[in-house]
This record gives sequence, C-alpha cells and structure tokens, in this order.
Amino acid sequence: MSDEIGLLHSRVDGLKDHLVSVLQGVLRIPSKQEPVAGPGAPFGRPVRQALDYTIDLCRDLGFRVKDVDGYAAHAEFGEGAQMVAALGHLDVVPEGDGWSYPPFGAEIHEGFIYARGSSDDKGPTYAALFAAKALMDSRLILNKRVRIIFGCNEESGFGCVKHYWDVAKQERPALAFTPDAHFPLIYAEKGITDLVLERTVEPSKESSLRVVWARGGLRPNMVPASADARIEGSPAQLHAALLALSKFWDKNVSFEADPTGISVHAAGKSGHGSTPQVGDNAVARLARALMEVDLPADREWLDWIAKTVDYTGRKLGIRGEDDVAGPLTNNLGLLDYASGVVRLTYNIRYPVTWTFEKLLEKHKPVIDTAGWALVDPQDSPPLYVPLDQEPVKTLLRIYREETGDYESEPETTGGGTYARATPNAVAFGAAFPKGPDGPAHEPDERISIDNLIKATKIYAHALYELAK
Repeated sequence: MSDEIGLLHSRVDGLKDHLVSVLQGVLRIPSKQEPVAGPGAPFGRPVRQALDYTIDLCRDLGFRVKDVDGYAAHAEFGEGAQMVAALGHLDVVPEGDGWSYPPFGAEIHEGFIYARGSSDDKGPTYAALFAAKALMDSRLILNKRVRIIFGCNEESGFGCVKHYWDVAKQERPALAFTPDAHFPLIYAEKGITDLVLERTVEPSKESSLRVVWARGGLRPNMVPASADARIEGSPAQLHAALLALSKFWDKNVSFEADPTGISVHAAGKSGHGSTPQVGDNAVARLARALMEVDLPADREWLDWIAKTVDYTGRKLGIRGEDDVAGPLTNNLGLLDYASGVVRLTYNIRYPVTWTFEKLLEKHKPVIDTAGWALVDPQDSPPLYVPLDQEPVKTLLRIYREETGDYESEPETTGGGTYARATPNAVAFGAAFPKGPDGPAHEPDERISIDNLIKATKIYAHALYELAK
C-alpha cells in the first residue's frame, strides 16, 4: 500500500464515529416521496428535510455546497477544469411491514445499522461523502475537482437528475460512479420501463356480485407485500361467495364478512422489482382467491393478473434475454381498481441489447388482443460500458487492490442507478460479494458498520485515483 493510500485509510478511520452518528441522523428522516410541498420541495417535505440535513452536514465538513432547486444538491472541493463525481440518493421506498426493529430508528444491533435506506442508498452515499472528506483533509495533490451529488427522486423516476443535468444544466463529470449497487462493479444495467395497463370493467348482466374496489402494492419497483379487495352483492350471492372463499385454502389470504360485503386480504413478501422471483406477490394471491368466487364482471381481469404475474414476462409477450445481462424480468408492482377502471403497473427490466421500441413491438399485439390499453409508457434506456473502458478499468483495479479479491467478477444488473443518466459512469459498491448487507426494498434493511468503513476507504482511493 502506498503512503498516499495509507494516509487516506487513516483519515477514514478517524472519521468513523462521526460518519456512523450522522448516518443514523439522516436514516431517522422518513424521506419517502410525497406531493410537492412548495418551492424547493418538489418531492415533499420529508425528502426536503433529508436534503437540508445533508447540506448542513456538508457545510460543516468544509465543502462548497449548492442546492439545485430542491431536486438535488452537491458538495465539492478542489480546483481544476474538470470534475469527477460520485452520485447517491437520499430518497427511500416505503418501509412496509415485517421489521424486527423500527424502520426509521437507525438502531445498531450486532454491528449493523437497521433502517430503510441504510444500504439503499443513504449509507453508501454518506460513505462516498466521507471518502471525499478524507481526501480533502489529506491535502494530496489533485488535478480535478471532486463532487458528491445527492439526488432526491431515484426511487420514483429519476426526476432529480433529469432536472440537475437537463434543466439546471449542471456540469457533467469527466468520470463518475454511483455507490448504489455491488462490488466489484456493475458494467451493464438493463433497460427499465413501467408498463401501465388499463381497462374498463362493465357490469355483468348475469350477476350483481362484483369487486367494488381492489388495490395492492406500494411502488412499481417493489414486489407487493399486501393486497386487498371488497366484494359486494345480494345476501344470497355473498353467502355463496363466503362458501367459495372458505374452500380456498391459502394461509396468506384472509377474509371478513359484514352485512354489506366481504373484505379480502392477501399477504405476500416484498422484494426489489429487479428480482421479483425472490418475493411473493400478494396481488397474485388476491387474484387467485377472488377467482374462486363467481364474479362474471371481474373474471377476465382477475385471470389476466393470475397469468401475467410471472416474472419472465411470457404472458405479456415480452419474454427474452441477451448474452450481456441475461433475461428480462417482470414485476406486477401495483393494482388499482376503482369506479369500474382497473389499472395494473408492471415494472420491466429488459435486456441491454434491446430497445424500448422492440419491447413495445412484442407487447402491444398481446394487450390489444386482450382488451387492455397501454397508458403513458416511460422508459429508462439500458447502460453498457465495456470492461476495457474507463472508469471500469480503474475502479476494478482499485477494488482488487483494496480487498485482495481477484475472483469476483464485474456484474450486470436489472436494477437501475444514476449511472444510466450520467456520462462516463458505472455503479460501484457498496454491497460486497456474499456480504450480509441489504436487502434493498425488503424488511430489516441494514448495513454493517465494518463494511461501511471498508467501502469508505475504497471510495477515498477511487476518488483520489480518478482526480489525481
């Protein structure tokens, strides 16, 4: 290890207690996206609070700071015509149920900080910030400025970085990474789109028994952990529905009757939308239970849900793969049925060699035949940086030098990071191969304090190499 890297490591060790303390502080802010809360708060008050907390921290640490209209902010130090950057985000997905510890308590147990956002992405973002602080305090000679960018809308559409780059016209980095994935690094990210399907449900002439409303899921990029529906009809029809539901055995489906109807609840297991196969989709459980009831008006859309919840996308007509990032994945993330209109949101991660147009060519004939309308499709194109290009070569070398791990290979992912919206960037950490951190978007999200410090040292080394 060189003297310069040894100095950076020493600086990081000296910052450990401060890093853990301020990270706990920002993790206690429930920065889930909410409606606009006035000027400077485009993603709601809690997200604004997390941004203010971070801005104040960066000023206290000695950085030059800029608030970019509440969409994002950055902290910078150094001189030079060019700039290198690390981009992280301060917003989080909803906490959901099933936690062993308070999801915004930031409690420490057996060396782990438990909180929503601890691994995705406040913990890694603060690791990059304190890496920059260690580098700034080391006074090593650099040729480029170093900037840490804090986004506020990564989990809900990337509106933050779109504003930062395209509206506010902020300077683009010469090289960059985002600490929002896994080590060694991610060199390809699948394309991401939310396909929103709608259809009108006409009343049945056969029966007045019907689903009055149904809903499930919290975000498109989360596997739904719960789903609910309300059935109403005549007393005789409700009695028959109760009998049918009673014969349907699923320990994760419950129902309760009252004089006017039946409430049905399905429980599942949350998970990241890029890996729907590891979750348990509650919307699918709900649909299967309701299909046991004689619901003529609702039969078609319930059957559609039961079929299209498959994570390969086969029933949507979009199954496929490539040799770079593997197969497409499909997550039915949201169900919303009210006032005779059912809306389904599918979070799709498609191969990096595909285009959005190719996806729609495969998808549209299937939904047209089935009577669904595609509503306002949004697309985030894939990312692919070959392994022989920068910053991949430098970051991979640094990871191997820091860890001694020459076996783990760079990966591809179905997840989406700021790298896809930033030139000359890839995702770099902060989760370690076979590590205990995470799980993102699931209960008991956590980060190991030892790994947090280890990642901070890697990031300090990386920022030095990219900026010197």
